[in-house]
Amino acid sequence: MNGKSLSLVTTLAALLLMLVVGLPAATAAERSYPGTILAGQSAELAFRVGGPLVAVKVRPGDTVRKGDLLLQIDPRDYSDNISVLKAQLEGIKAQRDRAEKDYERARTLFEQQVSASSDFDLAQSILASTVAGVHTLEAQLQIARHHLDDTSLKSPFDGVITFRRVENHEMVSPGKIVIGVQEIANLDVEIKVPESDLTAFKLQRGEPARVRLISAPEQVFPATLKEWQTTADPLTRTYLLRFSFTAPETFTVLPGMTAEVLH
Repeated sequence: MNGKSLSLVTTLAALLLMLVVGLPAATAAERSYPGTILAGQSAELAFRVGGPLVAVKVRPGDTVRKGDLLLQIDPRDYSDNISVLKAQLEGIKAQRDRAEKDYERARTLFEQQVSASSDFDLAQSILASTVAGVHTLEAQLQIARHHLDDTSLKSPFDGVITFRRVENHEMVSPGKIVIGVQEIANLDVEIKVPESDLTAFKLQRGEPARVRLISAPEQVFPATLKEWQTTADPLTRTYLLRFSFTAPETFTVLPGMTAEVLH
């Protein structure tokens, strides 16, 4: 099927859909493209550390704000590790302070030609070793603090919980996807445009269009072009375009619903 035939089929399908659900046709200057609603943002989240869950704060369908706690791993082992590293750091700092005094004493004696150069070299080596030890433990302590923070899984943006694959007290592993979040305050519509129609689009981010929802055919919503693909589907010879719009406040629109873009 060539591009013109596909465009004709797409147009006829859209018109048939309008007749079935009672939609008014697009204006003569507009073309209608059926599409699918997508979330403005979507994330499948995993912990960066492992351990047993001690708190599950949300369930599918809950609304969350950016930074809200979703799941919590038992932090005790990670907190204890920080305490151990702090004690080790205090010890190596004491060794460094003593090594600095020994080095200054050895340097003075060496400059006065009272002690051998080997004594000065040894004091210098011990000081360098303790300074490096302090830096190493400080880095380990910073990593341990990150691990402690990572025991709390928080929402990366405002949205809705779409799924949860774990229950409280279960053991979770690093990298295992445990929960999903979608932003539905701002939505996208993905359409496929035949190559014969593509010249009608400027393909500039922010290019205006209108969205009509099949569930609310009497209303249209302003939308703007968000992104597009520059490679055609090898089978259908269509190009994927994605428009974004603000979700209506008077009724619910969810990802997966059908809509059409008027352009």
